[in-house]
Amino acid sequence: MSKNFELLRRAGWGEEYLNGIPSPVYSKASPISRRPSAARPSGQISALVQKLFQRSGDPQIRCAVFLGCTESSGGTSVCARTALALAGQVEDRVCVVDAKLENPSLHRFFGQDNLIGLRDAIAHSRPGEIFIKQVEESNLWFLPAGAPENRRAGGSPQGGLTSCLIELRSDFPYLLIDAPPLSQKSELSALAQVADGAVLVVGASGVTADMALKGRSRLFKSKIRLLGMVLNQEETSVLRNRRS
Repeated sequence: MSKNFELLRRAGWGEEYLNGIPSPVYSKASPISRRPSAARPSGQISALVQKLFQRSGDPQIRCAVFLGCTESSGGTSVCARTALALAGQVEDRVCVVDAKLENPSLHRFFGQDNLIGLRDAIAHSRPGEIFIKQVEESNLWFLPAGAPENRRAGGSPQGGLTSCLIELRSDFPYLLIDAPPLSQKSELSALAQVADGAVLVVGASGVTADMALKGRSRLFKSKIRLLGMVLNQEETSVLRNRRS
């Protein structure tokens, strides 16, 4: 268990945890680009998929937001690996969206370019599905954020984001969203109107228990249900499952 885990437990995070979600191991020079059917997710990531999307007796989760307390918390990698694992376990189409418009990174995980994407869909009021990319010949689809230089003046970015995500949710049985970290002053209202809940990712270093508690409070004020928390460590992580 990490020091952060113990601090959070003392600060009131007394619910059940799932141990051992490993950090990804991949080279920046060789981005991951593989079919979900051929992917071999860890048992812990598979358990995360079960808890979020396939737990019997709970309301069905179809859209989940993944976001870190800070940029270095690892929210993007947890989101991408969860999408890969989910697509490998279900027959329905799965879509993962990079909503980090100011600092996109999800495309690197899938070995894709980031020339056009969500930003363009918002700027031109066009369906996001026009810009999605199929991850090889699988049931997993990916919507890049789009290059920051493609920014357009005018319009309502938040309103456009909400409309785009709502359309994607109606088109895909499962939607996973990689969102900006809570350390950034990004607007969460668009996500609150679309998602069934959020997974908060906390790094093993550089994040205090107070920061995590403030992150949870911000999600609550934004009316986003907290589905769980991942504590990323150097080699392992911890998932906290919380049901309201």
